[in-house]
Amino acid sequence: MRKVKRVFIFILLLIFILFIASIGYITSIEKNIASSELPSKETYGNMPVNILILGVDAGDYDNKNNNCKRSDTIIIARYNPTKDKIYILSIPRDTRVNINGHYEKINAAHAIGGVPLTVKTIEKMLGIEINYYIKIDYEAFKKCIDAIGGVDVVVPYDMNYDAYDISIHFKKGEKVHLNGEEAEKFIRWRKNNDGSGYAMGDLGRIATQQEFIINVVKKLKTISGIIRIPNLINTFSKYVKTNMDSKTMIRYAFVLRDIDTSKIEKKLLQGEPRYIRGVSYFIYSQEENKDYIANFKDNTNILEEKIKVMILNSTGKSGLAGEYKNKLISLGYEVVKIGNYSKKLNTTLINYYSDEEKGNKVLHDLGFGKLNEDKKENEADIIVILGKDAIK
Repeated sequence: MRKVKRVFIFILLLIFILFIASIGYITSIEKNIASSELPSKETYGNMPVNILILGVDAGDYDNKNNNCKRSDTIIIARYNPTKDKIYILSIPRDTRVNINGHYEKINAAHAIGGVPLTVKTIEKMLGIEINYYIKIDYEAFKKCIDAIGGVDVVVPYDMNYDAYDISIHFKKGEKVHLNGEEAEKFIRWRKNNDGSGYAMGDLGRIATQQEFIINVVKKLKTISGIIRIPNLINTFSKYVKTNMDSKTMIRYAFVLRDIDTSKIEKKLLQGEPRYIRGVSYFIYSQEENKDYIANFKDNTNILEEKIKVMILNSTGKSGLAGEYKNKLISLGYEVVKIGNYSKKLNTTLINYYSDEEKGNKVLHDLGFGKLNEDKKENEADIIVILGKDAIK
């Protein structure tokens, strides 16, 4: 009985700590948003989301203008709620891209134009939309790993490297517990003093980084990881820069907590190393990447055919259905019918019969309204019933 009571008290205490910590966390996140480098592109309902994760050289957090640092790690994470799956794509920092009319390595985009230019460059290269970004430096990375009590990894290669400011020594095959400082060494290592190391250099290092991410997610799902959440929250809110609001951040924190790691698919951008005018680049292959990158594109399974839409006007305002017909046609929809609706509505209804993803796309493109499942099949994929909120 005493044991049960102690467990109950512990649970209450943990809930209280998490609640108090979350208040401070939300406040810190909102401050970050106010000074974020780029507005977010919000998603609606169960629409998938793309998140850019940038690892940059340590900057001075007392100095808000720390954009001059090159990005050392570039990762895009795609969460698809319908499939309950996460896709991870790592982009080599030496990838050759066109920046402001000149060819550069992609990691120079952040040094030249911060997050906005980095996002613009990646969106143009891959043909995707990035909704949010998270930017973290290596000092913050170390603190975050320490905050969760370290991470267990299996060492993939013998790592032996010494320089004036760093010493890295790990034995292949060993399972080791890494604190923040050791974890930084582990994910940044590329080669030994004798020249041996990853056969593909930075590409091999990226594979190790991806596996490390999986191990971090596993740690956060353990009791040991859960009880350290307040420490992680405090560290994260101080050092990490993002354009996510608190509600969105908390939502995806729960996704990480709940997702099965077998549903996290990771891949390296495909291409080949090449020297051009004496400079070493990574050349991205559009053909080799098109199938995997399709997972990062909005509604890739429904964009091949036009969505059929019926528009009904409940407001009594003449011509309103016609206005939205023209708008949706310009966005690539097929409007099969427009007309009036007998009952007046305050909120626009977006009715779908069987394909919620199509409904979410219409909701996203309109920017207002409420998604509603229709039990009756119709000639249109989606029926939009315009309410008072459609009158601008």
